[in-house]
Amino acid sequence: MNDKDVVYQIFNYLNIYDIIKCSTINKLSREACDLQYARLLNDYKRIQTTFLLKKPYKQTYIAYYKLDQFLKKLNISLIDFFQFDRLYLSYKKIIELPESIGQLGNLRRLLLYNNRITNLPESIGELSNLRRLRLDGNQITELPESIGQLLNLRKLWLDNNKITKLPKSIGQLSNLQILTLHHNQITELPESIGQLSGLRMLLLGYNKISELPESTGQLSNLEEISFQRNKITKIPQTMWALSNLRELRINDNRITELSESIGQLVNLQQLSLYGNRLTKLPVSLSQLVICNIDK
Repeated sequence: MNDKDVVYQIFNYLNIYDIIKCSTINKLSREACDLQYARLLNDYKRIQTTFLLKKPYKQTYIAYYKLDQFLKKLNISLIDFFQFDRLYLSYKKIIELPESIGQLGNLRRLLLYNNRITNLPESIGELSNLRRLRLDGNQITELPESIGQLLNLRKLWLDNNKITKLPKSIGQLSNLQILTLHHNQITELPESIGQLSGLRMLLLGYNKISELPESTGQLSNLEEISFQRNKITKIPQTMWALSNLRELRINDNRITELSESIGQLVNLQQLSLYGNRLTKLPVSLSQLVICNIDK
């Protein structure tokens, strides 16, 4: 039996914490530690058929272990966890998500509202089957670029966070129908927002936006848009082409005039204008059958 065999036999009696410490001693102990992770993986053999990571033993074990520890705090069994296609983890005082959460390929709904999350792992973009994602009521400051990989996402709630800007990749969410961003700290929108061809509802109220991109006018399926309580001075001309628009809330901004082209919004039913700097209204407004107009 050589030195490596002796060290390996000794390490059979160590737990994860001891192995991590010993792996930093020298090359021999590090090699023995790597093999020990294969032994430790036996603790998770029941889930490896549904959660098979094509990574070295060490990375695989650590992914399982961190996810297991995360779930234990939430009183959720790791075995049951991988059977879920929806996960409700709201009001759990969660501060961060483990990187391994991206391995939950079956997940279709992920509800994490009203926690204390400050950022999202890049692996969030690996949830390829996700349809609904609720992250409202957290402390998120920015979204990872990988969010644009959620091509099946239909609804995304991000209200009441601390987001200052959106990644350009947000425009890749071609199936997104609802995007809510009320009560953040957003100062501008990326031009790519206009690529959200399936969007029906866009809520941007209570931010710090001073200008809307021209590409907003490309959201041809949009039925409701609100950006009240911002710092907007004018509406891009392209927006008046949104013929499917039913609700438009632009109150409490710094708008000084509205184009006569607003008359093109033939399906408009609700319009909020108060709290701006308008001195007159366009004549074309009289052509619209608006159920409710606040001015």
